[in-house]
Amino acid sequence: MFIFELNLYFIIPMNKLLLISFLAFFSIATLFGQEEKYCFNILHREKVIGELVAKKEVVEDKIIYSNRTEISTRILAKIEVDYTYKVVYRNKTLAHAFALILFNDREKTNSYTEKTKTGYIFYEDNEAEYKIEESIMYSTVNLIFEEPLNISKVYAEEHGEFHQLKKVANHIYEKTSSKGKTSLYKYKNGKLVEAEIDVGIISFKIVAE
Repeated sequence: MFIFELNLYFIIPMNKLLLISFLAFFSIATLFGQEEKYCFNILHREKVIGELVAKKEVVEDKIIYSNRTEISTRILAKIEVDYTYKVVYRNKTLAHAFALILFNDREKTNSYTEKTKTGYIFYEDNEAEYKIEESIMYSTVNLIFEEPLNISKVYAEEHGEFHQLKKVANHIYEKTSSKGKTSLYKYKNGKLVEAEIDVGIISFKIVAE
């Protein structure tokens, strides 16, 4: 968490006041909110190569999600990937989303989604990329915490786009990106137990501990 908070200053320097307020609120939420925590092992070819730790905190009308994924393996060459997400929903609608991804200690993705009066603005590498006019009610971070019942599309915080989601069997869902990459999510009693994820850099499986 602390690494991500430091790097947020490089994500959206044009919104420092918003950022400071967000981090202050997150610290208060950690102290006084209701917290859920989930841990997953990350496997590649049945070998554990990392861990995903996800937290969900509820404070009044806000839900704060934070995900940290660390992967370290070698496939022909060393691969170290660090994913950090912080996403805030307010009144069941996305308010802010931060995504920072490091590949072999070098920044690969640095993006931010901000709610406005008319929709959202998606920023990448400190630049405003484009506007999103429709409401965002469900994003990829939610897939870690809850079964996507009656959900047909998912907002990808990293890319600033919607991915398609379809139910392929009982409690099993397939997510497809705009580039055709697919990921599979399996649930039991409404909770994620296993997922097969293709992120481009590497494909891996996550399994609940």
